[in-house]
Amino acid sequence: MTTSTALIPGPEPDFDPDNPQPIQQPSALTLVTDRVNLWATYIGGTISVLAFVAIGALLVVAVVLRFAFNSSLDYATEIPTFAFPWLIAGGVVAAMGRSGHLAVDYFVNKTSAQTRRYIDVVVWLLCTLALAFLVYISTLMIRPYTLQKSAILGLPMMWSYASYIYMAVSLTIQSAARLWAALRGPVTHREALGV
Repeated sequence: MTTSTALIPGPEPDFDPDNPQPIQQPSALTLVTDRVNLWATYIGGTISVLAFVAIGALLVVAVVLRFAFNSSLDYATEIPTFAFPWLIAGGVVAAMGRSGHLAVDYFVNKTSAQTRRYIDVVVWLLCTLALAFLVYISTLMIRPYTLQKSAILGLPMMWSYASYIYMAVSLTIQSAARLWAALRGPVTHREALGV
């Protein structure tokens, strides 16, 4: 005699080995609250993917040349040095766009919705001000990095440092957008963003 799980009272079992179902994953953009962070996620993600592909392709070509042809590319070690900061900066911007950074919000989530909104406004205001100061500080290093050149290709090191400036500016704009979203109040994700 077989027992049907539909006849068993109580909550549905988490996993039925006789009837496996696909696990529903949330959309990667579920936690995006505004269009600024949506586009920052797209742009940062694209920059990271392009940098990752460039680094990977150059390293594969360098390994093949070294072991198959006993040759090398001089710039195969220098280009990844320029691309890696862009990989990191794009990833940080994309993670910020989709609320992917670590947050300790246990106690905040225990408060009322109105209190959470006030806390969000204060937190995003402080973040925006701190990041705007970081942008200012980062501009002080532009001249020294413009004067430095890479050893092999002679490229200005500013190309690498520009990733840091891009990240600081993007995070400032994203924080300001989150501040604006907190000031406006809660929004429905799909209706507000059209995704």
